[in-house]
Amino acid sequence: MSYAIVHYPNINTEDINQIRQKYDPQVYLIEPHITLVFPIIESINENNLILHIDNILSKWKTFPICLQGLQKSWDEYLFLMVEEGKVDMIKLHNELYTGILAQYCRENLPFIPHLTLGRFTENIAQFLQLLEEAQQLDLNYRCFVNKVHLINIADEQRSIIWSKKFVLRN
Repeated sequence: MSYAIVHYPNINTEDINQIRQKYDPQVYLIEPHITLVFPIIESINENNLILHIDNILSKWKTFPICLQGLQKSWDEYLFLMVEEGKVDMIKLHNELYTGILAQYCRENLPFIPHLTLGRFTENIAQFLQLLEEAQQLDLNYRCFVNKVHLINIADEQRSIIWSKKFVLRN
């Protein structure tokens, strides 16, 4: 079992899912999302985690983001990038990784706010196909980060057991 914190953008995800169904191995595990806290596999007290998230988010107001532009990651993923709102997403990510989550922060990997479109193997042809399909769709979305979700994932089943919604202030 593991926990993660994600934002599900309030956008039409039809085009994104068209790509994800071909290229994203997690398409049936989770809806299109922006990960703020990556899965924590170790045991952590759920109530303390909820209190921590509540405490951090009590200081946050809803903010706009724009998803636009593509970027290849170092680990063979294609990202739809957060352009507008990127600084706020990084700040929120950094604040969530304080307190009881501080020990889980991956200092060696800079946080890049994004929505994953797909994963490709070392096969360059597969990457070029994925990139071409994404470029043709001209993905460009505006929405607000007004809530985040704590999700509990069953590792052995690769399914989400439950999700708790946290709403940011207006």
